[in-house]
Amino acid sequence: MKKILLSLVVVLCAAQVQSQTLGEFKTKVDNFGTKPKKKSSKKIYINSFNVMVEVYREDIDYKGKREFRGKGRAEATSQAALGLLGVDGELLQQKTDQLYSEFIEDLKAKGFQIMTSDQVKDVDYYRKSVAFKGPMVRESANPGMLEIIPTSFSGFTSEKNAEGKKSQKSGLFPGLNGASKLVRNTNMLSKQLDDAIVIDVNLALTWSETGGSWFAGLGGANAQVKTNLALGEKAVSAPNENGKSKGKEDYYILPNDFVVAQGSGLKKVTWKGYLKKPIGISGVIQDTKVQSYNKGNVATSYDIGNMYKVTSWTSSISENAKFVEVDGEQFSEALYMSGKAFIKDQLNYLFDQYKL
Repeated sequence: MKKILLSLVVVLCAAQVQSQTLGEFKTKVDNFGTKPKKKSSKKIYINSFNVMVEVYREDIDYKGKREFRGKGRAEATSQAALGLLGVDGELLQQKTDQLYSEFIEDLKAKGFQIMTSDQVKDVDYYRKSVAFKGPMVRESANPGMLEIIPTSFSGFTSEKNAEGKKSQKSGLFPGLNGASKLVRNTNMLSKQLDDAIVIDVNLALTWSETGGSWFAGLGGANAQVKTNLALGEKAVSAPNENGKSKGKEDYYILPNDFVVAQGSGLKKVTWKGYLKKPIGISGVIQDTKVQSYNKGNVATSYDIGNMYKVTSWTSSISENAKFVEVDGEQFSEALYMSGKAFIKDQLNYLFDQYKL
């Protein structure tokens, strides 16, 4: 998959840019602490600013062998794949840089002071961390995704994440994944920075919807991928690569949130802002669906003598892959427009909480 992904990030001649529209959206904030005090520190440290963009997706379905009195169908595996052509890595980097620089400028315009990585590098919170800087457009450990870091971002992260090996793969209880952002306890980092405000930003631009028809799946393996471009938290699936279970998929929860932490103990300020539902974006990707259906070969039975009946089964795989071309400029603009709308909404909430 890595070679496929890297080949997708190509620069094509710009086609005529068509209009694109953001759908209506609503945000929600979960508060886990108290409200900021009037004399709270107005220093801010940006702990992370991560952007995920989807460029490729696979779906797989498996149906086991079915047999009754020597008749039935063989096992069947169906796979569908859909990717984007025309994605421009340089433009995605530029739009990510624009989002980040405007984010910083908006904070400064309201009187906040931005702390640099040099000012925080010696705190105990980062004792086992390594330096992490932009610019960066790379294949993510989350299958089918590109990871983008702003050019002017400079911070710290785990060695595993710095090497591009950390994913958002969900565990036994994926529903708890949304709380994992707070488990890192950035309030502890804030405490070590004299109660500075610590902010983490995650953006996820995705377009795939996977899973075949339930009705069609009754008769055989049915895989499907279709397009629906949106910004927001998303659970994506990818075929399991260990080969131990046929048709098994792994799931990855891609966050899209704005997390703020300040202080510690009973007076800590902690909240997480997120979209109630993804921001739909129209006019960028042509509505496309790729589907694969496989019933499995019919069983063939024959007698050997008078005592044994042998049923011959043959497994079969049906594959159907497709690529849809997008305008690189238009696609990157969709990232900027949707990301800007979300960040602006979250900043308005922040400014309301910290009225200077």
